[in-house]
Amino acid sequence: MEEILSGLSGDIGSIIFTVILLIVGFLLLRILITFLKNWWLDESQKKYAAGIDYVLLEIRFPKNNEIFPKAMEQVFASLYQIYSFGIDPEDKWLKGQFEEKVSAEMVGSKDGIKFFIRINRKNQAIIEAAIFSQYPGAEIVEAQKDYVSELPSDIPNNEYDILGVDMVLKEDNAYPIKTYRYFFGERKYEEEEIDPIAILAEVMSGLRGDERLWMQVLITPTGGELKKAAEKVIAEKMGKKAEEKKGIGSSLVEFAVQAVQAPVKVPEWGDESAKPEDRPKNPTAQDNEIIRAVSEKASKTSFFTTVRLVYIDKKETFSGSNFKAAASAFQQYNTQHLNSMRPAKATKTSSPRFYVPNRKGIVLERKKNMYINYIDRSFSPYTNVQEMFHKHLEPSIMNIEELATIFHPPIGSVKATGLDQPESRKGAPPANLPME
Repeated sequence: MEEILSGLSGDIGSIIFTVILLIVGFLLLRILITFLKNWWLDESQKKYAAGIDYVLLEIRFPKNNEIFPKAMEQVFASLYQIYSFGIDPEDKWLKGQFEEKVSAEMVGSKDGIKFFIRINRKNQAIIEAAIFSQYPGAEIVEAQKDYVSELPSDIPNNEYDILGVDMVLKEDNAYPIKTYRYFFGERKYEEEEIDPIAILAEVMSGLRGDERLWMQVLITPTGGELKKAAEKVIAEKMGKKAEEKKGIGSSLVEFAVQAVQAPVKVPEWGDESAKPEDRPKNPTAQDNEIIRAVSEKASKTSFFTTVRLVYIDKKETFSGSNFKAAASAFQQYNTQHLNSMRPAKATKTSSPRFYVPNRKGIVLERKKNMYINYIDRSFSPYTNVQEMFHKHLEPSIMNIEELATIFHPPIGSVKATGLDQPESRKGAPPANLPME
């Protein structure tokens, strides 16, 4: 008997050991496959990106501009034409193709404030037609060189220092921030109108010496992500349990549990097992307001978005006060019950508040990543392979109304002295430009 038990225990031990080896082997194989897949995608996308001919366009808006940000909303809406509506797998994995991206930039220095759009040259006609249709007095000039080339390619260094941050949505993407409609549409008198871009323009107008303050709004079109996020939030506010597609694993687990309980309890499937608190409820007044705001945001075209703010100056005159003042401008878009903008912790270039090992090394790496990301117009500091070991920085989803609120030419009431505005536009819009 003892021999039998001993044999059984040995067999069980061997089985357990074999199962552990199989699990470990499966996990290692999965990591290897993921690594190779990401490495291949990185190399493919690198080659694809090298073949894109980007053009940097300076947009000179007319002096004493009186056109409200609604016009810029239509400009962003036009940019949705660059969406591929789904890249074919073979194009993604064999050619490295990715969705087109556009960078809208507001640049401040001692020479004034300038606006730029960086876009694939094959889509240049789209942005030019959109700008001219909404701002007939604008002037569009192709930059002879990228303004970032005025500085060294490696910052921080012995001469320059940098502060920067990526601003992201604090809450779920479905919730909107405060947009230009609040700043303009709900005012009773004209003198009460407050252009939300005035703070940033004022800070940029006060730059001296070698100071630079850059804002970059990097966008790429979304598919149905915002709609799905909105449906989930609305379902929660209505007291409905969000529908989740179960994988085969969770379905098997549920079946096993129900089978074990079957002798003493009638099996419950799907909504039958829902708790009373998961049943539909009457939404509160605030819930109704949230539902309306979320629905309105989802009804407009949206983009994956990264809003990046960078301040650069020589070390002997470096001061973070202008950077802090510019970053504070994003607080005006915040609402308590909807959404707000906050710094992404993984991109903050200031020293950590609490002690962490190698604190200086972490800050230096973030500063270098921030600068490289800006000049490369990149969403993430990491490649697909590196993201296996780092926290992935997901861009926020903003609709065209939110984008137009953050990036637009100041209206005439903004008296920032550094605005580079032409008296009149040189040349004329295309002859075949469609008129609304």
